[in-house]
Amino acid sequence: MDYSKEIVYRTSPETLFNAITRNLELWWGRTDQGVGKPGDEFKTSFGKAFWKFIITEIVPNEKVTWECIEGQPEFEREWVGTKLHWSIVPNSDKTLLNFRHEGLTPAFECYDVCAPTWDMFITTSLKRFVETGKGMPHL
Repeated sequence: MDYSKEIVYRTSPETLFNAITRNLELWWGRTDQGVGKPGDEFKTSFGKAFWKFIITEIVPNEKVTWECIEGQPEFEREWVGTKLHWSIVPNSDKTLLNFRHEGLTPAFECYDVCAPTWDMFITTSLKRFVETGKGMPHL
């Protein structure tokens, strides 16, 4: 079963969308650029480790899909070919995020590290960033 997380944030769909397309470095990790359209690529790094993604789908304020196309070192290469789906749903004065990392399953060597790390970034760092403007990125 793929890693997934559903969480409600006290923010607008636009603010959440901008956080996962333009402001990754403010809640996740060092990122070389924001994204705006299918085909855009970006790289995010954590020290010497990095992942490179291509945007395969984007609907402003509704959804974004990233596909991992490269990773270093060996441990991070498990992500290559996986897809990260970010679905944004308005919910009264809040916004629901349905996140699924397609392909990240307990069979992966990194799952025991990646799943709790995603939990922290999505439920704590991203939440704080969209609700207060101050995330907890890995820099």
